[in-house]
Amino acid sequence: MPNLIVKNIFTEISTTLATGVALSIGISFTAFRADAASLIQESLFFGRDIPSGGEVSDRDFQTFLNNIITPRFPNGLTVFDANGQYLYNTGNIIQEKSKYVTLFIEDTPKNQASIYDISQAYNQQFNQESVLRVSNKGVNVSFGLGDLFQNSPSNEFIKTDLYFGRDIPGDGEVSNNDFQTFLNNVITPRFPDGLTVFDANGQYLDSTGTIIKEKSKDVTLFFTDTSKNQASIYDVVSKYTQEFNQESVLQVADEDVKVSFDPSDILNDTPTNKFIRTDLYFGRDIPGGGEVSNNDFQSFLNNVVTPLFPDGLTVFDANGQYLDSTGNIIEEKSKSISLFFNDTQQNKNSIYNIINKYTQRFNQESVLQVVDENVNVSFITASQPVTIPESSFAWGLVALGILGTGSVLKKKIVKSTTQRQYVTVAEWMLNTEAQVCVDKPVIEEFATQGKRI
Repeated sequence: MPNLIVKNIFTEISTTLATGVALSIGISFTAFRADAASLIQESLFFGRDIPSGGEVSDRDFQTFLNNIITPRFPNGLTVFDANGQYLYNTGNIIQEKSKYVTLFIEDTPKNQASIYDISQAYNQQFNQESVLRVSNKGVNVSFGLGDLFQNSPSNEFIKTDLYFGRDIPGDGEVSNNDFQTFLNNVITPRFPDGLTVFDANGQYLDSTGTIIKEKSKDVTLFFTDTSKNQASIYDVVSKYTQEFNQESVLQVADEDVKVSFDPSDILNDTPTNKFIRTDLYFGRDIPGGGEVSNNDFQSFLNNVVTPLFPDGLTVFDANGQYLDSTGNIIEEKSKSISLFFNDTQQNKNSIYNIINKYTQRFNQESVLQVVDENVNVSFITASQPVTIPESSFAWGLVALGILGTGSVLKKKIVKSTTQRQYVTVAEWMLNTEAQVCVDKPVIEEFATQGKRI
């Protein structure tokens, strides 16, 4: 897609890309620099509703983060606060808070086992049925100025996240004002069509075994794969490390995503019954004046989006900025919706329907879409016996995605009480028409122990 088209659309709606409240890895991946090329992205989604009543508090989750996750992945992690909703079988909309932890790790059997152990520990400690896992092996990770972008320039959009640690060695911190000045003077002029900034906090273990926490900023960019844009990324990284005495800036590039403002550009493949991730970005400024309020958007979510994707979705608040044609920096609030769904024509039509209704109702030029067909989606289920979901629900369980995974799965399982059947997990995974994706080591573990669901 030509840069001119992108620039015009950003100028009209500022296509602010998703932020949300994020806990970021900051500069904590220093130890992995030498092996950054071998890192993959693992994301875990933890539902916070407790079936017997109450909620996993922020303090409870922080304790779990400190005692269970960080010791297994001491080099750093990212946590997002998420809100999701789905349509219950009674027709009521159910909302649930959740936590989303992202890790960049080496793809080793030990690390895969740790992912499984973390999920089971959460299931047991907070009486959850499952933790949703989303793996992405298509990212390129770097800490320096090496070859982050591995393909030759092809004018293809790529997604790049830059993680800026804010602690200044020796003393002090990069303030919000300092970073905003850097954003205005260094990043935005190089990427004038739009960017997103995440307020972030992260943690890791230092060499003494002490948990170190650090505020950081995560800037998300979508741009065409050109030598000029690649050079701009390197320039941004160099200037930040020099200005604020930083060791490095973590860079994560995903060249597998498809980015478009026209759904026909990226959702036109033959249905393959393969899960895809789609993120939709809705600008909230209304041309001529005014703004799509939180209440207006919630009503749109309840009446349009959720009925089309009843099994679950996630919403993030977003802020972005871009340069308009006069060179002024324009800021705009936005909303981002993340969906996991089966690659069917019906789901594609639903995406078109959502976009059309939003642009018409709120006088928008377009809605930005980002599609990733190369993620692996699976549930790590609790080891205790639970009722098998009916096959008609099974894909929906996976599609619940980043909602509030565990409790949603429980509600779906409770729904399917007409035919109770208990088999080994391995038998179910191998024979069920649902074809729920679970990693081979997990299947072998279940099969060896004869665990049942």
